[in-house]
Amino acid sequence: MLYHVTVAGTTTEVEIDDAGARIDGAPVAVEGPEMASPGRYSFFVDGSAHTVLAERSGSSHWDLQLCGRRYRAEVVDDRTKSLRDVSPAVSAVAGPPPIRAPMPGLVVRVEVEEGDLVEAGAGLLVVEAMKMENSLTAPVGGRIGPIHVDVGQTVEKGKMLMEILPLEEASEAKVDREPVTEEDTL
Repeated sequence: MLYHVTVAGTTTEVEIDDAGARIDGAPVAVEGPEMASPGRYSFFVDGSAHTVLAERSGSSHWDLQLCGRRYRAEVVDDRTKSLRDVSPAVSAVAGPPPIRAPMPGLVVRVEVEEGDLVEAGAGLLVVEAMKMENSLTAPVGGRIGPIHVDVGQTVEKGKMLMEILPLEEASEAKVDREPVTEEDTL
């Protein structure tokens, strides 16, 4: 099976079949993966041990943590990529993905307001599930768009909680000027 994996704007072809694995056509020795716990996979690549934390985020996106670094990856099979290539309407929407509930729970705190600027990793809201508070953070920097929930609201897994809008360079430009006075216009 051929997959197209995109991380940080770079797409890599990963092919896995009975003969083994190839990355961009080059053979790679892979053993595993073994699921150590839900969302945690251990495997060997060319003899080196790796552990990755992986959480599916939508139909083709994954939030990954490898060697202490976080990545957002899009993984599509060859058929899906071919469909996207011939049909622009099927291609992904530009901009940051919406923030969705990772599990059913209760919204206990919203830490931002619509219009706020946030950096990647900033706290957005807290959802309580099974008596544990889960802080949801911004996967990317941007401006907070519509917030679709209120404190005290019960949410189902996958419900859109809020949107992060991409920053517009032109709207972010700031000019420091003194206020114009009547004397300045004479």
